[in-house]
Amino acid sequence: MNDNTQSTQDKSARIIGAAFEAFRLYGFKRVSMADIARGADMSRAALYLHYRNKEDIFASLVADYFTRTAQAMERALAEAPDATTGLRNALRAKVAPPFDLLVESPHGPELLDAKANVNADIVAEGDARLVSVLTVWIATGLKDDTLTLGDVGGSAREVARIILSAVHGVFDAAETYDALRADLDRLAALFGRALTP
Repeated sequence: MNDNTQSTQDKSARIIGAAFEAFRLYGFKRVSMADIARGADMSRAALYLHYRNKEDIFASLVADYFTRTAQAMERALAEAPDATTGLRNALRAKVAPPFDLLVESPHGPELLDAKANVNADIVAEGDARLVSVLTVWIATGLKDDTLTLGDVGGSAREVARIILSAVHGVFDAAETYDALRADLDRLAALFGRALTP
């Protein structure tokens, strides 16, 4: 990697970090490019060399979240000794910090709406990637007899989709980050038991 590529990646990471903090503190609607530039310690003109507008930055933030989450979930599922532990660790990875700051932010609901509305295609692709991660894990477990669909029925992909849909439901109902984590642990236990032969 040459110095220019590294410098661009460093600036992008700095911008994304500053944007996350600005969105968390002020909400999507109130944040301006000037707020993000100030947080990233750069001029607005320099910021516009990297991103067209705050929607573009927000889209990068959402895409980055899904990339990191898919990788973390894959690791958690691969390293776990059993289905319940694998699911628990994978679901915890989905809401790992700094996600807690988003949930606890007074602007959390607005940001989640913006995530779904402004970046619907990125969210759909991200969710599809997470379903694929779960599908591969379930299909692999079925082949090596460490998992079963038994009473659950359906295909690995259908069960993976149901798991992710249940996660979304738990998230929508959570009032605090601690409650969200506790409920996701319960959900992992339910699905883990159902998938264990």
